[in-house]
Amino acid sequence: MSRSSSSSASSGNVYSCYFVPGYRISRHVMFTNIHYYLGPCATVRPFSYQQREGYLVSNAGTPLTKSQIEDLQYLSEQYEQQEAERMIRASGAMSSADVYINKPIPVQQRARHGTATLR
Repeated sequence: MSRSSSSSASSGNVYSCYFVPGYRISRHVMFTNIHYYLGPCATVRPFSYQQREGYLVSNAGTPLTKSQIEDLQYLSEQYEQQEAERMIRASGAMSSADVYINKPIPVQQRARHGTATLR
């Protein structure tokens, strides 16, 4: 998939601030790629708008295009798959067939107070 960038210099000094829904966009990918798409002055932060999670993007120039957002979604899918594989391999999985992006990974197990242990 191609990564198309935009030049903030060609769009003048118009400063915009807008919400981008976070659906299928990894936080890591958004934060590491925003300058590629919007230039060095662009900022992004996690944001909630009308009970939807996403990102508040600020930049001088035009907002992200549909094509750029689709690129971010594609890169996010690649990133999440790679990270899932890395985490599952680190936990002892034997093959890539064991890889499932949303597989719960135990972090800490402890007994609850006041519950009986089943035997």
